[in-house]
Amino acid sequence: MTEPEPTGTPLPHTWRPRRTRKFCRALSAVLLVVFGSVAALLPGGGGFSFSFLDRVGVFAFAAGIAWFLNRHASVLVRATTEGLEVVNLFHTRRFSWGEVLAVRLRPGDPWAFIDIADGETVALMGIQASDGPAATAAARELARLARRLTPGQPQG
Repeated sequence: MTEPEPTGTPLPHTWRPRRTRKFCRALSAVLLVVFGSVAALLPGGGGFSFSFLDRVGVFAFAAGIAWFLNRHASVLVRATTEGLEVVNLFHTRRFSWGEVLAVRLRPGDPWAFIDIADGETVALMGIQASDGPAATAAARELARLARRLTPGQPQG
């Protein structure tokens, strides 16, 4: 079992968006049901009809949107003793604590960001501002972890 860290955050620790995750999963389920029903109920005979492939296309469109929404719902930030794993929409990246210079979540930002040693800024979509005070607390918690676990950083 992992010992709690002095920051109060046990490692490994994972942050995920709350509101966005629930919204995306619910919306994708509704889309699949609605578009599946529409595809099944499209007229098949008469002057204006839809073929089987038309129906499949309608459902496939909804499935594509549902996939994207579920991908958005699966973003996360995972902190371990070795470093930070960032899972965003299309990329998963891992950083050692020595690479993490700062964690930021400024007013108006959609999610938190980290500044890394090579000068790049990386989005942390797993900590989303739409979660309100929980997002601010998560960003502060991650910043404390980064200060504590990054070699050469001032402890404070």
